[in-house]
Amino acid sequence: MNSMHIVAFAIVLAGAAPVIADTPPHSLADLKRLGESELTRLFEGASLGEIPVGPARGHVLLMSEARLPRVKARLANSVWKGKHFDADGGFINQWPGFQALRGSGAVGTSWHDAKPCLVLDYPSGTPVFGNTRDELRQVAPGLYLGRLYERCPCPRFRGYFAIEMCCLSK
Repeated sequence: MNSMHIVAFAIVLAGAAPVIADTPPHSLADLKRLGESELTRLFEGASLGEIPVGPARGHVLLMSEARLPRVKARLANSVWKGKHFDADGGFINQWPGFQALRGSGAVGTSWHDAKPCLVLDYPSGTPVFGNTRDELRQVAPGLYLGRLYERCPCPRFRGYFAIEMCCLSK
């Protein structure tokens, strides 16, 4: 058995399939397997894409500069479930059993690389998110990768999240 077979066998035993660097992500599950440098490259290579409209599942992928960044992301996912996007650019966050914390989205320039993205802002004074700015780019049909920033006292990158558009059954 060569070293590639051993690595593949270890991955199968661990229950995680690798995302091949040359294979673009097609789902939220694919994005969850990527590390910070891979998420950064993916965001940089993505385009603005279609502006999302409708319900979307959300998932915090990674909180940078945090002690135990994946654990902190898991905790955030226990309460934040996504966003619902309106056709006029507005959105509202989804929490278990309710909606709260409205904001607005518009095409803008990324603080990361000065390329186009969908900028999601919250009104000043909004609890929890009043000091944040989100940037989204489409990485696959219905799948968006977002960068989260803290605005003040100076802009600071905080982590990655994903938005996956979903359908509601009637």
